[in-house]
Amino acid sequence: MDIHRFIRTLIAGGALGAVAFWLYQIAFQGGAITAFIGGQIVSQGKYPLPPSLVGWAVHLGVSFSYAGLLALLLQLPLSSSAAARRGAGLAVALVLGWATTKVAPPAIQVTISLLSLKGFPSPLWGLNEGAGHPLWNHLLFFALVWAVDLALSASRPALPLPGAPQGRTA
Repeated sequence: MDIHRFIRTLIAGGALGAVAFWLYQIAFQGGAITAFIGGQIVSQGKYPLPPSLVGWAVHLGVSFSYAGLLALLLQLPLSSSAAARRGAGLAVALVLGWATTKVAPPAIQVTISLLSLKGFPSPLWGLNEGAGHPLWNHLLFFALVWAVDLALSASRPALPLPGAPQGRTA
């Protein structure tokens, strides 16, 4: 595993993806999840914090987590062909975009409830069955993280982990 590429993809992909996700929501959906989640957590938890700060902290935490998951999956040796690896990586990114769109409503509900110290909610909100802006936004997020990883993998060769066996040279 190229730990340096993983960390860079997690940070750069997560940050770029978070901002792109937010900008997409503002441009095409009129509001942002950062405002909703932050407002709900602050009001339900009765915290003396600015809702925007809480909302962005949660949004960045989720973005870095999702970027880290994709960065980890992109490290798997899916094929020996570089083109096949890139294609498989994009496919994985798009599947994650679809899956995270599906589970977004209950995930948001659980996040708000747990961070407001209300415990695990019951019953959970239903899965997102739509294919509109939320799906396109999640696909955009994961495609951007994939593109960041692709750029990073092309910009420098993989470095072995300390203590990993080295290839033989003649």
